[in-house]
Amino acid sequence: MARVVVDPGHGGYDSGAVGPSGLRESDVTLAVCLQLRDILVAQGIEVFLTRDGDYVPGGVNEINADLAARCRLANEQRADYFISVHCNSASAAAHGTETYCYLFGGQGEQLARAVQSSLIKDLGLTDRGVRSANYYVLRKTNMPAILTELAFISNPIEERMLADPKYQAVCARAIAKGIFNYLHIQVVLGMFNDVINHWAQRDIEWLAQKGLVKGDDNGNFRPDAPATRAELAVMVKRAIDYVLKVK
Repeated sequence: MARVVVDPGHGGYDSGAVGPSGLRESDVTLAVCLQLRDILVAQGIEVFLTRDGDYVPGGVNEINADLAARCRLANEQRADYFISVHCNSASAAAHGTETYCYLFGGQGEQLARAVQSSLIKDLGLTDRGVRSANYYVLRKTNMPAILTELAFISNPIEERMLADPKYQAVCARAIAKGIFNYLHIQVVLGMFNDVINHWAQRDIEWLAQKGLVKGDDNGNFRPDAPATRAELAVMVKRAIDYVLKVK
């Protein structure tokens, strides 16, 4: 199975961009990447985080040393892919999502396009496309590498979205779906928008992946609604069929 380094942008002394209300890029990227790690690990992918808290890799508060430490981790772990997550910043009017690779024409571009497509589909923001850039973490890593800019933290509307834990979960799942699409891994993620952050989210989604439960016509599961006798009967029948199939 693939080995992936997930890189939450910034951290520690470097907050990254700060939104109008004070939201820090480093906090958003960490929240998204911790969830991204869990989703990938659940599918058997080996994941290494460049940081799992509010600090910088290598412990040196200097930008070049910080970036070098991130690349060194990826190279030493012989990762197959490098995924760096950031929030964009410009004017208050700037908006949308974009993803970068080092050069066009390789696996990095293909991975970037898969992730960008998934983000646009799930986030619903302006598609700013896939671009090439001479970013340090893209240039100095020895594997296909991408850097995605989820949204503009400088835009008050998009900042509010980035601050929402449910939206952070959608971001993580969209990135994961892009990775799975690139790797040709068939996984059902984000099937029910109304179970995100619910205490039974993982169990509900496991049941959905096995075909034991389904949502309504609008793609919602209604996790706290009472079940009818008919729904219970159908679920029991599906469970029996599933057990017989796996035997």
